[in-house]
Amino acid sequence: MAIVWSFVGSIVAFLGVWAILQRSERITVQVPSPRPSPGALARLLVLIFIMAVIEEGIFRWLLIGEGHRIMGLGPAFALSVILFTVAHRHNGPLSFLATMNLILVSLILGVVFWWWGFLSAVVAHFGWNAMEWLTGFTISGEKTRPLLPSPKERLIEGYPYGPESHWSATIIMMICLSLLIAPGVGPLLH
Repeated sequence: MAIVWSFVGSIVAFLGVWAILQRSERITVQVPSPRPSPGALARLLVLIFIMAVIEEGIFRWLLIGEGHRIMGLGPAFALSVILFTVAHRHNGPLSFLATMNLILVSLILGVVFWWWGFLSAVVAHFGWNAMEWLTGFTISGEKTRPLLPSPKERLIEGYPYGPESHWSATIIMMICLSLLIAPGVGPLLH
């Protein structure tokens, strides 16, 4: 059940960011030419899933899951958050909010991993990234667009790193993290 909650929660969270963005920012929509075929779109969704598995394998399973046995949970979590944030800096210019949001998402995925396991963290990561991509935004910065061309291209004026650099993502992720660490929520949804 935790896997379902993780997946649905990540989709709802991104849709919350998207709803705020649509009302608060100028978003340019372009249709790529040629448009990706349905088969290409399906392959790209599989690639997004594989990327989530790899990232969660490194940053959550290895660094937190295995690392906590060597250095303790706090240092393992901190190392995971720092390395996750640093690993994403090459995707585009990191503003203060983009950096904060990468830290927040890493904390969220770490808590999801710790409470509910690897697969829950993978589907949470995949759900957010898939919705971001399916709605036409880039995943973690404009530099990923050539690798993952979406059906439509949405650009947020003044935010080259995409939705993850916007204040709406900060608010939504702070709400998600607060709910996840609220007393009793983790075990309750297990």
